Amino acid sequence: MSFVCCFGIALLLLAVVLGGLMVLARRFSDGPIGPIPGGVLRGGDLIADADVDWSFAAETELVQLQLVEPMGSRTTGVLVYEGQLYIPCDLGFIWRRAPGPAKWLMALVWLVKTWHEQALRDGRVVVRIEGNRYERQAVKVNEPQLLEALRGSVEERAVALLSSPLRGASPDTDAIWFFRLDPRSPT
Repeated sequence: MSFVCCFGIALLLLAVVLGGLMVLARRFSDGPIGPIPGGVLRGGDLIADADVDWSFAAETELVQLQLVEPMGSRTTGVLVYEGQLYIPCDLGFIWRRAPGPAKWLMALVWLVKTWHEQALRDGRVVVRIEGNRYERQAVKVNEPQLLEALRGSVEERAVALLSSPLRGASPDTDAIWFFRLDPRSPT
């Protein structure tokens, strides 16, 4: 066998082993592993209080969100607006207008993003903020005035985070979804 063929086989074998390790790590991890989706959120106190004052999360940029069905956790943005907790799902609202390399990285994430559709089917979620877990029901926001206010808030945060203005006009209103995290009804 030639060196190139052996090298190719070794690279393929390495990719398979690393892929298998990644699947195992995801399955048994306590939540996402950085930007990589992960397993069940197990660590942290489970706060059962239905009436939570979310003001403590107003300055939080990222939280860990776990869907109950299908099970999977991810790191995502968070927004507190008028005392309610919201999870945005950018489907092009920010990333299509982001400058430079940020745009391409966000576009790659968008290609594999399906959690928002899964949350529509079964909105039961667990959100971990500052080490505590909260069982909630994700409810898609459809009220036009509220959506406009939430989009404006996200746009302001994106400009501050990117330290650069966004390019172009805002895309269509379906380019970003928001889920309000309501208390979960007892089952």
